[in-house]
Amino acid sequence: MSEHEKSITVGVPAASAFRYLSSVSNLPSFFPQIRAIREDEPDHIVGTAQMGGREYEMSGFFRADDANRRLDWESDGTPGYRGWLSIAEAGTDTSLITVHLAMDGAAAEVPPPNPGLASEHMSRDLERAMRKLQEVLEQQARANR
Repeated sequence: MSEHEKSITVGVPAASAFRYLSSVSNLPSFFPQIRAIREDEPDHIVGTAQMGGREYEMSGFFRADDANRRLDWESDGTPGYRGWLSIAEAGTDTSLITVHLAMDGAAAEVPPPNPGLASEHMSRDLERAMRKLQEVLEQQARANR
């Protein structure tokens, strides 16, 4: 199993950050690999993503818990891929955002030739996504002032 967790502080109130991040239509703004996404039924999304020069169909569950400012997701197509994001107040106009990703599945059953490679890719992608998430949220906040 590969697990990754990263936290960042953003200059945006927690309620505003959650409102933006919990909208499925905003996902491509901070996950540029997502080309199209929509909710096809409550708490379930479908879309396309481009990774490694290939386009993939994706589907899974995406749940927003307003009371706890938490998002949870899980893939229908990639066994064992799931994650969560939580947003906490870190000051008057500041939030602490934590993202946790986990993936198990086929790699656990049949070790790949380079077992650390997938984990390294996931870690790098998470780092990039967190920087982009911070940039997008803070741009939104400046535009709304």
